[in-house]
Amino acid sequence: PAAQVGSSPVECLKVGLEMETLVSKKLNQLIALCTKANDAGTRTLGDKLLYDTEMDHILWLEQQLGMIEKVGEENYLVEQIGKIG
Repeated sequence: PAAQVGSSPVECLKVGLEMETLVSKKLNQLIALCTKANDAGTRTLGDKLLYDTEMDHILWLEQQLGMIEKVGEENYLVEQIGKIG
């Protein structure tokens, strides 16, 4: 799929989560193919990439969207600006 962007910071997080979820699905397909082909080297790389995608990227995006749901978009954005300075 073509690269997507959001029209707001929250939309960007949502689009990012959609894209990372797609990456996770594709990596799982890769790992299944590697297992079937007995390609341990590529599977090891796929496992590492999947772990990073699920435990870093997806988790972080879900946490940010959860925080927005709890405190509201405006308060979330104010907090993020505070982290910059």
